[in-house]
Amino acid sequence: MKDVLTNVNIDNLLAAKAAAEEDNLPEATSDLGRVPENLSVNTGEPFPDELVETPCAESTGADIPAEARKRGGLTMHRDKTAAWSLNQEVLSTPEGEEAFVDPWSWVEPYTPFPVGVLPEVIQNYVLEASVAIGCDSSLIALPLLASVARAISNRRVIELKETWTEPAIIWAVIVSPSGTHKSPALKAGTSFITSLEEKSHKSFGIAQAEYQKDLLNYERKLASWRKKREDSKKKLPQLPKAPVCLRYMTTDTTMEALTALQSNQFDSILIVRDELSGWLGSIAEYKGGVGGDLGHWLSFWSAAPLTVDRKTGDRRLMHIPRASVSIVGGIQPDVLARAMGDEHMEDGLCARLLLAMPDPKPVQWTDDTISPECSAAVSDVFDRLLALEAADDESTGPSPVAIPLSSGAKTEWIKYYNHHHAEMEVLDVDLKAAWSKLEAYTARFALIFQLVDCASGEQRASADEIDESAMLSAIKLSEWFGNEARRVYRLFSEEERDREDRELFQLVTRMGGRVTVRDLMRNSRRFANADTTEKALHRLVARKCGEWEAKKPTAKGGRPSQTFQLYGVETADTTSADPEAEAVLSVAT
Repeated sequence: MKDVLTNVNIDNLLAAKAAAEEDNLPEATSDLGRVPENLSVNTGEPFPDELVETPCAESTGADIPAEARKRGGLTMHRDKTAAWSLNQEVLSTPEGEEAFVDPWSWVEPYTPFPVGVLPEVIQNYVLEASVAIGCDSSLIALPLLASVARAISNRRVIELKETWTEPAIIWAVIVSPSGTHKSPALKAGTSFITSLEEKSHKSFGIAQAEYQKDLLNYERKLASWRKKREDSKKKLPQLPKAPVCLRYMTTDTTMEALTALQSNQFDSILIVRDELSGWLGSIAEYKGGVGGDLGHWLSFWSAAPLTVDRKTGDRRLMHIPRASVSIVGGIQPDVLARAMGDEHMEDGLCARLLLAMPDPKPVQWTDDTISPECSAAVSDVFDRLLALEAADDESTGPSPVAIPLSSGAKTEWIKYYNHHHAEMEVLDVDLKAAWSKLEAYTARFALIFQLVDCASGEQRASADEIDESAMLSAIKLSEWFGNEARRVYRLFSEEERDREDRELFQLVTRMGGRVTVRDLMRNSRRFANADTTEKALHRLVARKCGEWEAKKPTAKGGRPSQTFQLYGVETADTTSADPEAEAVLSVAT
């Protein structure tokens, strides 16, 4: 059975090739996709077209070194450029026995979110919240990182060199089907910003009530002044200043609303949407023949100046020196694939999204909760980050304070930057765009990690420079997001049958990893009859995802039935309590 090779891991590729040659294997590179002898990591030259669709040779792997035990074929990419990687290693198997194949062999396997790279105070919250909710840790980490970015806002930037700074702006998207606890995870990850928003509205309500009193008092004084204008000693009363509500977050993604909010404050805004499909669907729409909003959105990602002219309203012209918006939300895999299309792959929107697509987990009850001490520690960090002050210039107004790299951080950044760009040269056009934005995110992660460590009282952390530890953690997190980009981008060219099988795999996993035909028919409208349902499960068996287990009749009699069991999934018994009823729907294999 052949797996599929996707995008390159050059170091592993060359290591495997060398290992095979050392053993004097004939056709040493055949199991590696016939790697060209003149392969150059740094030239960026595409592989010959004739190799793009060449299938790899089969091998049992019995006498091939571990680094060379690779199977699979080559897959086409949109531009037929050098976009290769090694597939997951298949362990050698004694002759005559069938090797185990990863149940996710038709997609990139999920690597658990690297919780350990997060600052300790954030790490503790992510772990406790993910256990309490029963979700993958990435579902907590992404909204929490976006929330921290909002807390830092425009008051700090990381300075990579004199002409290059990066802001604390995060666009994070959780790619997960319904029923995977996206909503409670999003709520937990953004709870600190939500709390700040509620407090701000309450304070604004009080200030607005006082303003109304002051306004009535002003009108009385103004009327009195008008009656006694001949008295030159009587000063004109001053109009009270209307209060402005400091905004931390919003669920409104219209450009009109965002520009109005940003024009009233120096701080950035966090958009929180349980479902981002509406935003993705409307972002490039043309309105009234005057063009779409995509260009404005790209300004919000990079904290660039933004000027908006409006035909109506009290403020016809709005200029925002630093347009700054972070975004976090969820979306279903197939909805994301439809929303992106070629358009948003080419215009740079998709490249700016940090994507996480964790494997679905069976949902089980737990009495665990987030401890008050853990929440309080994170809340203190938010308070200290919000207390950071921007630089202030009498002529230009507030501006961010730039934090430079320490010598150790600069060394690690240069090593990462050079290796990262070497990787880019052999990526396809879509991943190359994502990689170009990931280097910016690496710097942004380092800024966030440094400031959180400092706010939490970490002794080594300084508010005056980015240290080596923060940079190394940022690099590891960025590499994880790069792997997720590879996985998610495959959805955009996924065959219909692969999509159906993937969704079935996810459904069975959420149901506990062990199901009957009847179970699926009860839980999904997609499976209308027993024959169609069983055929779908047979395809997972063919993909080496699981196997059928025969269920013998009970002492009361009845017909034999069968249960499908996923490999490598912690299972819960969800089979029917009525074997006779099940036997009617389940065809014996």
